[in-house]
Amino acid sequence: MSRYLFPYPVGVALTLSVLIISLGLSGCSHSKPAGEVSGKVTFEGNAVKEGRVTFQSQETGIADEALLNSDGSFAIKKPLPVGEYQVTVNPLVVKKKVDPDGPFVGVEKEAPDIPEKYRIIGTTDLKANVVEGKNEINFNLKG
Repeated sequence: MSRYLFPYPVGVALTLSVLIISLGLSGCSHSKPAGEVSGKVTFEGNAVKEGRVTFQSQETGIADEALLNSDGSFAIKKPLPVGEYQVTVNPLVVKKKVDPDGPFVGVEKEAPDIPEKYRIIGTTDLKANVVEGKNEINFNLKG
């Protein structure tokens, strides 16, 4: 009886299989070029102090978003793949009781400095071309 768990040819085949799979997976780690995105959102020259900016690629479906800071600045946390993005800016949503006897529901906060047209992919004219490296992309919304 053999003192090995697997007969020699099976052990070699198993070791080679693991090695080949490991090498194949390491080849998958190449990522596509991406860019870090930050910027500022203003309305007629004044900072939009509250809201959410969203970048969405119509080509790939990839999207990411960031909250606006009180000075209108934002920074997407993870780099976005290089490409063209449509951009929306939306008010924050808060939980509120619309009916005193009903449940809490999500309701947009008042945001007169974010015109309706910038809130929907179909009506926004905001676009961003993300390139490899750092991207500072600013938007000035108009009423």
